[in-house]
Amino acid sequence: MMIVSIHQPNIFPWLGFFNKMAQSDVFILLDNVPFSKGGLTNRVRLKGSNGLFWLTTPIIIKGRMGQVINDIEINNLTSWKETHRASLMSSYNKTPGYDIYMPELMKLYDGNHSGLVDFTIPGIILLRDILQIKTPIIRSSELNCTGSRSTLLCDLVKVVGGTTYLSGPSGRNYLDEGIFDSQEIKIEYSSFHVFEYPQRFNNFIGGLSALDYIFNDPDLSLLKNR
Repeated sequence: MMIVSIHQPNIFPWLGFFNKMAQSDVFILLDNVPFSKGGLTNRVRLKGSNGLFWLTTPIIIKGRMGQVINDIEINNLTSWKETHRASLMSSYNKTPGYDIYMPELMKLYDGNHSGLVDFTIPGIILLRDILQIKTPIIRSSELNCTGSRSTLLCDLVKVVGGTTYLSGPSGRNYLDEGIFDSQEIKIEYSSFHVFEYPQRFNNFIGGLSALDYIFNDPDLSLLKNR
């Protein structure tokens, strides 16, 4: 059995994203589908002294509706890197993982990032490695598959030699399982249960970026002992 999971390349995803990756033999970043405004592709929730906030990478969308994710450009006329750095430092400078992970994280901001995926994919790889996940990552744009929805997902699984597609729980609402059955691809549904870990600024809030977890539990002890 070869398990494949697929997800859009979100910025600094939450732990559930990486839980699905860890259960897979291959993880495909779905980077050649239309960008969805208001989603998590270019923004993620974090927690600071004033509560929840969005860490957002600004993008150029005016007059470019319908672009696929790997064509989305960052709006580098804004001071987004400085804003990110300041937000991350003020939110996590007193956490146990700050001195361990912040220098590595800051290096991400040193490069020239014209495309959104030029920033988000290295961020995903960094978190994958910190979380000690060995699953290889492939971009869907490298696989020459066409189609949409379940047909595209099924074809991507098949082209990398997968026998099982591992979907998130919401896949039950939109996957056409008959398409997978016709190609003898089994579907399994993952689930991730949010767990509490030490967190600054009052009561625990789950579902944040995995950055929040690694800064607060840098040796990953709570994740390993679940």
